[in-house]
Amino acid sequence: MRIAVLSLSGTLFVTALAACKAPEPIVAPAHMRRPTAEIVGPRPVSDTAVSQKRDTGTYPTFSQPLTAAGTQMGEDEASTMESSLSRLGAARRNGQISEAEYKRRVAELRALAENQKPVATPAASQ
Repeated sequence: MRIAVLSLSGTLFVTALAACKAPEPIVAPAHMRRPTAEIVGPRPVSDTAVSQKRDTGTYPTFSQPLTAAGTQMGEDEASTMESSLSRLGAARRNGQISEAEYKRRVAELRALAENQKPVATPAASQ
């Protein structure tokens, strides 16, 4: 009797396992949410110079040698500038010029130096 019950329960167990089916994974395409369509109309475009097409009539080239932004200071000009700055400092120390005159000349030289700095240019787009 025991053997019959065991064999019957074993048979039921095997048939139950055969009928079992694993659940489908949640990431299956059937379970995924479909994206909604977004209708897009014309949008304004900025009219800056960078975003506009530049038709120069030539192909872009990067083989041209780099050039300076402005004229470079020569040796004679540098020595003249150095001597004038030395004289300005000595005149201030000796009391030959007032503090206001010294500050005015220094501000003038700083403005000159500021004007000589290279200007940042936007990237060339051709």
